[in-house]
Parts: sequence; structure tokens; C-alpha cells
Amino acid sequence: MYEVKIPILGFDNINKMDIKQLDDDFFILELDKKEDTSMYLLSSNSIKSFDININDEYLTKLQINDKTKISIYYSVVVNNPISNSVINLGAPIIVNEDKQTIGQCIINSGYLFSTFKELNTL
Repeated sequence: MYEVKIPILGFDNINKMDIKQLDDDFFILELDKKEDTSMYLLSSNSIKSFDININDEYLTKLQINDKTKISIYYSVVVNNPISNSVINLGAPIIVNEDKQTIGQCIINSGYLFSTFKELNTL
């Protein structure tokens, strides 16, 4: 279970969340167990080359330093066919695995979306 330090957009009142692995690339973020609300996530390891800069405010809130083990995920809206699924690259979900904290960090205020086809992932 992760403690929410920076709210996930649209889920401001949730304080704890969990992440379940589906396979090497996909995960599910359990937002609200009572309501059975979850979100699909794509691991940043699945994207060939996409660097992000996390500002100091987010790093402080998530207690991240240069020795912290972190995971980065992108929220996904699943479409059919899967290659047309949309990935939100402008607001990654950052996890401090050492301190068990989580938050969504807006790194691109203009929002950056892509599809699997465009990213040439998987």
C-alpha cells in the first residue's frame, strides 16, 4: 500500500493506493477498493526513449533523492485495437518504492498524449 503525497488527478480524497502487476509492461492502480475503481498503468520501462524532469517540489513531497528506488508509470485509456490506446505522458505517476509514497506529477501543463502505435512501444 502506498501513501498518497500528491493526489492522482480526479481522486483528491484518496490517501492510500495499491499497484498490482499484470505483466512486464502493464499494472493496475487500485484507487478505491470500496468502489472497485482502478486505472491501467504502463511502466516507463516499456517506453523506448522518453526522459522526464521532476521538479524539486514533487521530489520533496515524495521524499525522493538520488539514491531512492523509484518507479514511473503512465495512465492508459484502453481502446480497441490496443495500438490506439492513449497514454498520458504529461502527468506520470511517480512511486518512491523505499518510502512507499506515490503521486501524480504534472510535468507538461499542455498535456502530452500519445498512442501505443505512435510511441512504438510493446
